[in-house]
Formats: sequence, C-alpha cells, structure tokens
Amino acid sequence: MILSCSVCRTRYLVDESSLHGQSGRTVRCRNCGHTWHQRVPPEPLANGDAGNTRGRIEPALELPPRPPATLEVQARPRPVPEPHRQDADRKRWGALRWFVVAALLTLAVLAGVVVARGAIVALWPPAARLYSLAGLLPEPLGVDLKIEKLVPSRTPEELTIEGDITNNGRTTQDLPRLRVALRDSAEKEVQFKIIDPPQPRLAPGAVAHFKTPFAHPEDTAKGVVVTFAKQ
Repeated sequence: MILSCSVCRTRYLVDESSLHGQSGRTVRCRNCGHTWHQRVPPEPLANGDAGNTRGRIEPALELPPRPPATLEVQARPRPVPEPHRQDADRKRWGALRWFVVAALLTLAVLAGVVVARGAIVALWPPAARLYSLAGLLPEPLGVDLKIEKLVPSRTPEELTIEGDITNNGRTTQDLPRLRVALRDSAEKEVQFKIIDPPQPRLAPGAVAHFKTPFAHPEDTAKGVVVTFAKQ
C-alpha cells in the first residue's frame, strides 16, 4: 500500500503486514520527522511486488532538499520628477527672479532720489518739505560749485565786484542766484544784493564769470563776501 505524509506530502510504499494488522502502528516520515498512527484500510489491497519492503517505510520518491531561499535587494530607483512639479518649480524661480530685479530697481531709484535731492529741490521747491519729513535734508545749495577769484574795484561813482564760478562736479549744474554782501572792518554786513547767475547752467569743469556794481556803496564797506542765495 502507499502512505502519504499529511505534512510534507511525501509518499511511501509499505507492506500492509508491517502495520500489525487492523490495530495499526505509529509511523514516522523520514523527510520531515512527522509521526502519526496508521491503520490498514478496511479493504485489503492486492499484494504486489512489495516483499522487499517488509519492516521498512521508504519514500516512493525522495526529492532533493529545497535550497534555502535568498533575499535579493534591488537598487531603489531614483524618483523621476513629475512634469507638473518641474513646471511649478520653474514658475516659482521665475517669479523670484522678477521680484529681485524689481527690488534692485526700486533701491536704485530711491538712491537716485536721495543723491540728487539738491537738483530735485531746485526743479521742484516743494520737494524740500518732503525730504525734511523723511529726515533727509536737501544737499547744500551749489554743491560742487565754487566761487573764487573775487576782485573788488572802486571808482568815485561805484564799487564793482567780479569773480568766477567753477563747476568741480562730474555733471552739469544749475547755477543758483548769487548773494553779494559788503562788510565793514568788524566783519559786520552793511549792504547786500541778490543777482542772477551769468548763465543758467554750467558744464563739468567749466568756469562762468560774473560782475555786478554797487552804485552807492557804504563808506564803511571794507570787504565783500559772495555766496549762493537761497531759493
């Protein structure tokens, strides 16, 4: 007869007489070691060529042992960025670049407004109040302009004052009006007058000559001071 192990399903060809008749006997699987009580089936089986298997339980077919399972670890593939995520990143960086450019342009404009506040006030005098509210005083009047080479000359009828205005800056400057003052020996102002500049604008490095007379100067006048007049 043929027995089959209920655990590993290994089949064995045995002789019924080795099972001790109807009472049966305990048998053990040679493949997995499982034991169970085996009885002879009710119907007798035909005797075959099993005489050589008396007293032994042998597997009908022994299979080679199963090789131990091995675990293969595959390299983790790198995630491929999704197209819509790339587009979102590109748009975000583009917006950031535009923001930086706009910020730099704004700073440049503000710097120009601060640096050129003197020229802006000259073109639009009410801007002086805006600068003062912002804590930024206008540039000194006539910045980069220098008054030099003053020469007074007196005649019986009048006193003539003349001199030069030099532009020491790098840009063309608007020439403000001039304040010509006469002082006595104690440096006290005794007489003054406001005159127009010899020309409206002065190029970098250029010189403009001015000249003005005092028809009836004070007899106490001993010196002269020429400055730029406030607007």
